[in-house]
Amino acid sequence: MSTEQTGFDCQSLCEPLDEYISYFKQLHEKNTVDMFEFLTKKSGVDVAQNKTTVAELQNEKAKKAQTEKRIGKQKLFRGIAIFFLVAAIIAVVAGIAGAVQNYESSHLILIIGGACIIGLNIFLLTKIKPILQALKEKLTAEEKRIEELTTLAWNQMRELNALLIPDLRNQLFMKTLPMFKLDKYFDRKRYEYLVQKFGFNDDNDINRSTLFVQSGEIEGNPFFICRDLKHEMGVKTYTGSITIHWTTTHYENGKMVTRHHSEVLTASVTKPCPYYSVISYLIYANEAAPDLIFSRLDSDAENMNQKQIDRAVKKGMKKLSKKAEKSVKQGGSYTTLGNEEFEVLFGATDRNHEVQFRLLFTPLAQKNLLKLMKEKQYGYGDDFAFFKHKMINKVFPQHIQNFPLDISDNYFHHYDYEAIKSKFISYNLDYMRQLYFAFAPLMAIPLYRQHKPHEYIYEGMYDSYASYYSHEYVANSFGEEYFMHPSSRTRNILKTHVLKSENNRDTVSVTAYGYHIEPRIDYINKMGGDGNIHTIPVHWDEYIPVAETHVLDIDVFDDEQELVNSKQYNNYLNAVGNQAANAVLRRIGVYLARLKK
Repeated sequence: MSTEQTGFDCQSLCEPLDEYISYFKQLHEKNTVDMFEFLTKKSGVDVAQNKTTVAELQNEKAKKAQTEKRIGKQKLFRGIAIFFLVAAIIAVVAGIAGAVQNYESSHLILIIGGACIIGLNIFLLTKIKPILQALKEKLTAEEKRIEELTTLAWNQMRELNALLIPDLRNQLFMKTLPMFKLDKYFDRKRYEYLVQKFGFNDDNDINRSTLFVQSGEIEGNPFFICRDLKHEMGVKTYTGSITIHWTTTHYENGKMVTRHHSEVLTASVTKPCPYYSVISYLIYANEAAPDLIFSRLDSDAENMNQKQIDRAVKKGMKKLSKKAEKSVKQGGSYTTLGNEEFEVLFGATDRNHEVQFRLLFTPLAQKNLLKLMKEKQYGYGDDFAFFKHKMINKVFPQHIQNFPLDISDNYFHHYDYEAIKSKFISYNLDYMRQLYFAFAPLMAIPLYRQHKPHEYIYEGMYDSYASYYSHEYVANSFGEEYFMHPSSRTRNILKTHVLKSENNRDTVSVTAYGYHIEPRIDYINKMGGDGNIHTIPVHWDEYIPVAETHVLDIDVFDDEQELVNSKQYNNYLNAVGNQAANAVLRRIGVYLARLKK
């Protein structure tokens, strides 16, 4: 979308909260609705016909529910009748036994019991059984009709469902925010640009693996959003216990008294234990303030009213004033800003370069950030941690931690047109809001919006088409169960290594690191109240590292349509059950991954 089309100068984006409320929110709603209407028209689906089918389907489901309810009642009546029938049979048996003993009442019991048996059998056979049989036949017919209507409705929506690919969300995002460019995939060229040009220090930590990644740029400044599975070794405390018993004797008033005692003895052991967590973050590179380093955590300002903020600022400034005085005495550079509210709420008091900090956080930047930090109706308030290391900015927005950033090809698919429309629109509006406010702390800084990177000369050759972030994302999306060691009983960290790259195919080794769990017992000695040493068994788990490596072929395409039209994908579709005789195949976005069995 051009500037002329929108009537808005996207280059002037410098007050992200106000501009989201006044412009981008409404624009994205319009773009999303327009795109869905365009896709509806392109698909050629008959919306009215589908609504009629779905209405009939819902009616049949309601009728089925009523039939099931009636069947339940009839089964209840049958159960009650059978209960009384059994009681009557028992009574008749008792009457026969009584008749043998010449009890006078036995004949009356036999007559009543016999009449009940005959009457209940007639009731079960002539009333309950035919009604239940008719209801079951009705239920079967209704279930068949529901299946027919469901199939019909799915067929009616087939062409529209086929058009609803996950990449549409990025197309919509870029249409609303043309200053953003979202990549089809995180390629090696983009990765090397971050490392060589901006000094991105990435050690490819063996304790993390990429679950999702989306790269791109904002007017030449590269970024990527990532969701990682992280592993760390911690400890776990296990506890065991035993109960001991003993007796004591003593004399009271000249008599020997015996007393019984019991005590629960507990013992614990602490052993190594792996822990796994999922974390999402944003990496953004910009040459502005290239020597500045700082870190800040969220202040929860959105959960405070202005009076509470004022008190927090007053208290915080006392500490920061002392910190500044101490810094001056020791030859340091830290001094507080004139905007005390920003100084306290934003923090970043570990900054190493006061001049560049002030250059970056101008009065307008401070104003923008304070607005973002206090407001949570449209945005998410101060839910972000922010770390800057020279030209690399790392933001941890809490709101994206649980949002479904990675969606499947059939995420929007449904047999009901209205359900598809509702989910498509609501997801895309939320996706835009999630990403917009993840970037908002960065876009609130005017210098970042004004600063474009200098020319960078790319090297000619790379050892792969996609970055290792993309390789890990594909492997994790493929399914860690395909790579894990057979003995592994925990989550697995998947790490990749490029073996070869040619003809738009990266061949990588995927190593899965997990743990086998072996039950163990430690025996701890402890003194009991009886004066003896007792042995307490404590059961614990030993986590034994295991690893397994497999080779994965990843075909890389420029877009999903090219993939769908490819020979490889046709072979994939023609394979029995989407499984080749000697390989497992998966389509993941613009990748076609193949794992040899």
